[in-house]
Amino acid sequence: MTQESVIRALQNGPLTSYQIEDLTGIPRLHIVAACKHLHHKKRITVEKIKLGRSWVCKYTLEPHMVEVKPVEEPRCLLNPFDIRNAKGIFSKSEYASMNAQAIRLFGRKPTNEITNNQFI
Repeated sequence: MTQESVIRALQNGPLTSYQIEDLTGIPRLHIVAACKHLHHKKRITVEKIKLGRSWVCKYTLEPHMVEVKPVEEPRCLLNPFDIRNAKGIFSKSEYASMNAQAIRLFGRKPTNEITNNQFI
């Protein structure tokens, strides 16, 4: 269980035993023992770094232990609830009429004109 927690914590990058303790809540003694065991199994690499006045081990997962991010699933263009299919909610003529009303109300051309920009 401790080894699995350490491997999961190291998926995002190298960490020291203090940082792993903060993330997992497991006592540092157990973390060091698990990391020592994982190092002998060639699953992590250990590097000593200077932290203040003391030397601390920085643990990094071996490249074959890093989980590959899942590929994004293809999007369905027919699903209206998928945010990736978002488009403007008004038609081009509705944006034009809102812009005309803004010009009429404020008496000048507004600096940030109401348009149908869809930079989502």
